[in-house]
Amino acid sequence: MNEATFIGYFVMAVVTLGGFLAVVSKITQPINDLRLVVQELKDCIQSLKDDSLSQNNRITKHGEEIDNLNHRVGTLETKVDMYHKKNKEY
Repeated sequence: MNEATFIGYFVMAVVTLGGFLAVVSKITQPINDLRLVVQELKDCIQSLKDDSLSQNNRITKHGEEIDNLNHRVGTLETKVDMYHKKNKEY
């Protein structure tokens, strides 16, 4: 094997290896992009969960306040009814 043949084989091996690396890169790039998109999706879902939990806590708190106000209004209505009944007796 002479020097020219060796250099030819060496160049062919480097080109083949470069082509192989390019193919592997083209295959793995979409997978890496997909990983990034999945991570963003997980972050968005977590953010939505946190917002939902916050809203549920606020709704629960407002519900308790509404129940308290309904109780107070009911008490006031009872007192007003008793007041009107007393005034009708006189």
